[in-house]
Amino acid sequence: MTLPIHNVPTRFNKISGLLAGLAVVMIWSGWIIVSKWGLSRALTVWDVTGIRFATAGSIVLLYAIIARHPLKSIFTLPVIICSLCCGVLYVGAGLIGLLMSDAANTGVIINGTLPILCAAILFIWKKVRLNRPQYLGVLLILVANTLLFTSSGGATLAALLWLLVAAFFLAFYSISMKVWGINLKTIMISVPVINALFFTPIWFFLPSNLASAPVNEILLQGFYQGIVVSICALFFMTYSINKLGAVSASTVMALVPIMSALLAMLFLEQQITFQVGISIVICSIGIACYSALQPMLMWLNRHKKGNPKVAS
Repeated sequence: MTLPIHNVPTRFNKISGLLAGLAVVMIWSGWIIVSKWGLSRALTVWDVTGIRFATAGSIVLLYAIIARHPLKSIFTLPVIICSLCCGVLYVGAGLIGLLMSDAANTGVIINGTLPILCAAILFIWKKVRLNRPQYLGVLLILVANTLLFTSSGGATLAALLWLLVAAFFLAFYSISMKVWGINLKTIMISVPVINALFFTPIWFFLPSNLASAPVNEILLQGFYQGIVVSICALFFMTYSINKLGAVSASTVMALVPIMSALLAMLFLEQQITFQVGISIVICSIGIACYSALQPMLMWLNRHKKGNPKVAS
């Protein structure tokens, strides 16, 4: 039985989905570079965090009011927990780790340990086990992080712990959002709004150099953190998943560690040692194995049996 023509992904859908996925890779990698640049100058960790959510929260709240979105739906305990985990908790821990580490190390540690932590949380919560290719991916990621940590330019223990905390909060958000059945539109509105309401009052009592920071630094962080990362990246990721499927879209994210390292060399003039370079490549292969190897093997097996179906 042949599939209807409208159910078969067109070449345009594949290309546009791939471009959207690559845009997310560039944005996420650029977030590491822009954040590292901002932290190396006038702004503190709390300034970057506050600017991000104050900007995003204002824009999204205005949209929600114009669109008459029921704001009451975002003030439930599961939504608040998810929003804070991928908001202030993730960003704050990630920025502290980034302050004590190189940009390339941050990309490897957060993106590399994210699948492992997701698998651990899912097993504890739902008793879901990994398949064999995913175990291979986990092993490669562990090897990559070991190489990174033992290299001369690797992360310090304190930086490693903060980045692992950041990855944990992001992993918990990824799993809990699916387990609790929170829809994407609710998350797009709740993350900026809830984090802005939660963090802005606290920001006044934390170390800040906002009053003395150059205007161009504040505007850059507001534009990139508040609009490009918090709004545009989420849109592109959703579009990529819709056009390519979740497996293919998540596999593109394996490019984040490599892209972070390249951008760090270009814009931050960070030197990548041979051992760190090898760890970045191994980590990217590990993420790809974790995300796509099992579906790819299943797809090949179906084709060998003469039952070609498209895998998402």
